[in-house]
Amino acid sequence: MSLQNSQKYQLGRWIVCPITNTFQDTDEQKSIDNKSMQVLLFLIQNAEQSVTKKQIIEHVWQESIVNEEILSVAISKIRKALGDNARQPTFIKTIPNVGYYLVAAVKPLVENTQLIEAPSNTLNLQTNYRKPNFIGSSLLLLLIAVIILVIFFRIYQEPEDDNYVAISSIAVLPFEDLNDNEDNVHFTEGLSDAIINQLSQSKPLKVISRESSFNFRENRDPSIIGNALKVEALLDGSVQKSADQVRVNVQIIRTFDGRLLWAKSFDSQKSNLFSLQDKISREIRQAIQPSSQAQIATKKKVDSQAYEWFLMGQYHWRQRTPTSLSKAETYFKHSLELEPYYVNAHVGLAITYSQFHYYANWSAKKSVNKGLPHIEQALALEPDSPTALATKGVLLTLNASYAEAPLTILNEAQEKFERSLALEDNATTHHWYSSLLNKMGKDALVIKHMEHAIALNPLSASLKIIYSQYLAIRGKLDTAQKLFNRAQILEPDKNASIIESTHLFRNTANAIIAIAEWHLNNSELLEYCSSDEYCEQVIFSYLSIGQDKEANKILARMASKHEHFKNSLKLIDYGLKGELINAVSLLKQLSDTRPNSYKYNYSLAIAQYRAALYEQAQTSLLHLYPDWHNAGVVDVTTDNYLALILYGATKLKLNEQEYANVVLNNVGQFLLLDKVHDKAQAEMALAQVNAQLNLPSKATEHLRKALNHGWLETFDREWWTLQDDHLLKPIQHQAEFTTVLLEHQESIKKLAKRVNLKLKDLKL
Repeated sequence: MSLQNSQKYQLGRWIVCPITNTFQDTDEQKSIDNKSMQVLLFLIQNAEQSVTKKQIIEHVWQESIVNEEILSVAISKIRKALGDNARQPTFIKTIPNVGYYLVAAVKPLVENTQLIEAPSNTLNLQTNYRKPNFIGSSLLLLLIAVIILVIFFRIYQEPEDDNYVAISSIAVLPFEDLNDNEDNVHFTEGLSDAIINQLSQSKPLKVISRESSFNFRENRDPSIIGNALKVEALLDGSVQKSADQVRVNVQIIRTFDGRLLWAKSFDSQKSNLFSLQDKISREIRQAIQPSSQAQIATKKKVDSQAYEWFLMGQYHWRQRTPTSLSKAETYFKHSLELEPYYVNAHVGLAITYSQFHYYANWSAKKSVNKGLPHIEQALALEPDSPTALATKGVLLTLNASYAEAPLTILNEAQEKFERSLALEDNATTHHWYSSLLNKMGKDALVIKHMEHAIALNPLSASLKIIYSQYLAIRGKLDTAQKLFNRAQILEPDKNASIIESTHLFRNTANAIIAIAEWHLNNSELLEYCSSDEYCEQVIFSYLSIGQDKEANKILARMASKHEHFKNSLKLIDYGLKGELINAVSLLKQLSDTRPNSYKYNYSLAIAQYRAALYEQAQTSLLHLYPDWHNAGVVDVTTDNYLALILYGATKLKLNEQEYANVVLNNVGQFLLLDKVHDKAQAEMALAQVNAQLNLPSKATEHLRKALNHGWLETFDREWWTLQDDHLLKPIQHQAEFTTVLLEHQESIKKLAKRVNLKLKDLKL
């Protein structure tokens, strides 16, 4: 009797399915690769008896030359998927120096068992008599099947060529640590990082960023990874330490069919970890891009302990919290004490100091002063280090934020980023560069580099959130909101997501309460407020509901304020005081400085309309939307409907009533299609459209709906209150509007009291 691979088994709590290479129970499903499943099947077929390593290798890998470490990796993967412990096994027991023994009870599942039973003697005799060629034919077919299987496994499981791997894109997974009792995550991740950095210099090879590829730490199914990351191949491996020896197994697998393209084992002493990492990185790059061999220089040998400290520092700065950054600083300093000329440690320390500004409330000046000497030292030692060049670009970008002559510094930063990207196609560098380009007002390049960063790091929630913010300030608010929500699916538990959402979404009562709770739980981040990410957005939220007291507490702790933040505060003050011309003057100045800025030009058009400068408002809108000039029909989209309402209202003021009515009615009909993501904003827009069309009852009806959806004043998106909304002016004399307004103002007072109650125990 022989067993077919369609047979399923009950192994402990798991149902083993060989066809799909999965284990299932009532709550979850785990998957392993095909070879590991074949190893498990062989153990199942030899249940209740020990099998030697040689027997397993001969059965599973057949004529392929495989060392015992590959088998150890397969066993480790099986144990990991089953939740087994090598020291106290419940599934697979190791027989030292011999092999393995399946200790768990196993039984075939009857409903799926397909058995090939040997025929009875009588039937054999009859068959032989009636069809004398049946056995010969069967044996021939069996032989052909075996040959096909052998060819299949030889082709699909052995490397094609030891010297060259023809691929155009790859994802590098974190290496597996086979030492269960040791914490080597800094080394295993550091090894993957080094390979990613090395391969990123192999143009035009597309190398996925660590943030996306490391998402597949638990699920290493090639086809799933290929589909998710759009890559032809994946690289993974394992690390095993024994006494003072280290063995690293590496393999490159094609994603669409799981074919093994390249594999190699590397052995070294623990004291030579840096040299080992360098050798592995170089050999892999040479395998993928043989022409790069002459370009790859062997790195200067680094003390093993210094390298270990560097890896620890690198691991901690990636966590991006005040505590982890402090640990990273300590580790990098320890590394430099042993190796004063270690380039990577200097770069790591400089990156850490730059991150202190964003995540630990350092001022930009302090970060630059601490980080710049280390990056200058790194570039003196290695002028073409891509990471050092990119880090200098970051520090110069920070420097420009407080310098008296920022343009020269920004241009130098741009040159550093471009040199870095010419050497290494890196997602993080593209992201950092886009931040600089955003400050320089180079919108087209911002979009280009952010989209390229996301292509290299497709599963990064933070990149998509940052990109959504860039889209929002460029007039694509609805698109940005939808992208933000997709990003949150990737990282739903992110701590600061409520703060990040304020860049894109209107205030609601629930959002304001969530911000107050976040403030309460993260008060240390607002202690000095050197960074704008948290403090500014919390201040805007509190000002929106009249909680000036709490806003002023935070303002008092801001040692320095960014210009854009100070300008926003001025606009809010002008709006509340009715100083309309001052608002126009400020926004005209800002739009002249950034003539391609959608945010400033659109805000200028609003300010001009509010100040009854209608011709100027029209000019500002047509500057943003030149296609609207003399257009008979303007297409309404989820991103331009707000600007179109202002355009229609402006046309009314310019006595172009017929055209204005067409525009406003088109917007109104579009909004009724329910395509806009922000329902509160859509209802408010319908209220404004109907107010402009002199339909007060409909306008008030939609205004109530907007407030029921949670609409609140949202500084700094606007700098006026509902009472002073310029597009609702035609209905502001209506008694029904007054009633709705008073109800709204009462709701805001109650909300402000709830916030005050939340923060009463806050020690500030």
